[in-house]
This record gives sequence, C-alpha cells and structure tokens, in this order.
Amino acid sequence: MIAKTIAAVLDATALRVPKNRVGVVSASPDFLMRSVTATDTTSYDSSNGNDSLPLHRYTYEDFRDKTNMLAGYLRAYGYERNDVMVSDLPNVAENLILQIACNRIGVTYATTKGLEGMAKLPKVRGSVSASGTGFLAETNLSVPFLSGEFLLDLIHGNDGMLGLEEFRLEDNEQDTDVTVLPPHAYYNNTKPFTNLEALEMGTDAAWEVAMVEDDVVCVAITLCHPFGMGSAVCSTLNTGATLVLPSVGDIRGCGVPSERADATLEVLESEKCTLLFADTHTLKALPDDHPERLSLKGGVCKVGSGSQFLEETVKFGGATFKTIGSLPK
Repeated sequence: MIAKTIAAVLDATALRVPKNRVGVVSASPDFLMRSVTATDTTSYDSSNGNDSLPLHRYTYEDFRDKTNMLAGYLRAYGYERNDVMVSDLPNVAENLILQIACNRIGVTYATTKGLEGMAKLPKVRGSVSASGTGFLAETNLSVPFLSGEFLLDLIHGNDGMLGLEEFRLEDNEQDTDVTVLPPHAYYNNTKPFTNLEALEMGTDAAWEVAMVEDDVVCVAITLCHPFGMGSAVCSTLNTGATLVLPSVGDIRGCGVPSERADATLEVLESEKCTLLFADTHTLKALPDDHPERLSLKGGVCKVGSGSQFLEETVKFGGATFKTIGSLPK
C-alpha cells in the first residue's frame, strides 16, 4: 500500500529501518527557547568559546512515537480535522514533530507574518507561539495558544510533566480518510501545500540525488517551505536516511545566509553529511576552500521560485549539486 500522508511515510520507515538507526539530528531542545525565553541550559557550556548547543538524536521509532502522542494530545486539547494551527517555531526537531503530529489528525499547519495574513486562512483554531508573546499568543482563538516552552516540556517530559504516553493514538484513531485529505500546510500564504505535493517532491528529489538509507542529509533551509518540507524532509523520510537540522533558529523565511552557512558547515563536518539541501544564498556564503574536510557526494540548491529540477548544476565541497527553480519560459 502506497503511503498517502507524510505521517504514513514516517510510520512505514520506522517499521522498516533498524530500531537503533538515527533518523533525526537537531539542536538540543533547549535551542528552541534559547533566544526567546529563559530555560535550563545546563548541558550548554559557553566557557570554551563554542556558541553551539549539543545535538539531540532521535531514532525513527522514537520520532514516530513522539509525533503520534503529540497528535493525541492536540486532539484532546480541542483540535479537529480540517482545523488550522498557526505556529512560529524555528527550524528544530520540535517543529517537525508538531507538523507531523498535525498531519496525523488532519490538522493543517500554517505560518504567517501577522494578523492580516492569519485572517485570510480558513478555520484557524489555535496557535503555538515559540516565545509565548506576540500576535500568536495575544489573538483570541477557540483553542488557547501553546507556548514553545510548554511544548518542549510536553514532548520531552521535562519539569516533572508525565509526558505524552497517555495520549498515544491507535491506528484507527488517526486520520485515515485519504479520499479528501486536508492540506498539510499553508506556508506564509493561502495556497495549500498538500500531502501529495510534498510526497511527490520528496520522491523526485531522492531520485535526482540518488539518496539511499545510509545517507546523512543536511537540511539548511526552512521546514516551513515546500522545498524544505517536501523535497528535503520527505525524500529523507521516504528513504530512511538520517535528517540533520543545523542549529539556526528563526529561519521561517530566508534568515541570515552567513549565520545559516556557519551552522551548516559545522554539522556538515561533525555529522559527515553526504547530501545537502540549501538555497543559493547559503551555498554562496559557505567557505569552499577545504573540500577534503567534507563527506558530500551532492545535494540540491534552490536557485529561484518554482519546484522544477533544472539542467543547471552548481559545485560545492567537491560535489555537484542539482538545482531547483522555475523552468525558462
């Protein structure tokens, strides 16, 4: 049976790959809150001049279970099929956990830059605010907002919270009606990004870069964009490769290329990434003077709007990158 949703792809891969296989590598959960609120960062030591938090590793099985139980919690909290949740989480594993949790119960994940954009979205039910402040926290919606700090405690069982085990969903409790699937997301506009689009983009990207289960894939582009969620994430989930998220917060949009480049280079080296998904700004900001330090065999570079693979290629780290954008008219 062919998986019809992003959550179903994750489930199939979690069953297929070895239980101890690392599926997702991301900044320590503390990174989510580091720039927006005070949290316990005892595992972080800046005395050595290294401004990076440690990386957190999830097996595919663990990642599947966290998305499943969070989906159960969201349903108990009041979210229903066809609802829309607006979020401003940065590019960390918890963002991906939340997106796939929503996907499991037919809730559409959305990002928007302000109240005007949110007003254009259909059936907005609630929000997740990373900082617990701003318009996402202050707008009166039918479901009270969740703060990023609370979400972290919930997902990881911090501060004495029991966690999500009691909210685990059985297969028959998840959104299995694939005849008319709600969109997966609205990313900063009202154009729906569907499960079918995401999975087809992932299939195409995996084929273009010859991705296999042993690959380690660095995703240096926002998870809140079709290229990030579709081409990069879905190709990785489908093949069972390891997904690595650089420690750059708040890259829902373009972000700062130099900052993203620094964080990207760090994980390219430390995690021995074999594939890289990035935009042209990040790739140009990356130093390319010591390709022997990298393990890259290739990747995909987004060079403009659009989602078509182009004939043009670019070079970085001794490897050839496919490009994606709009076909010439």
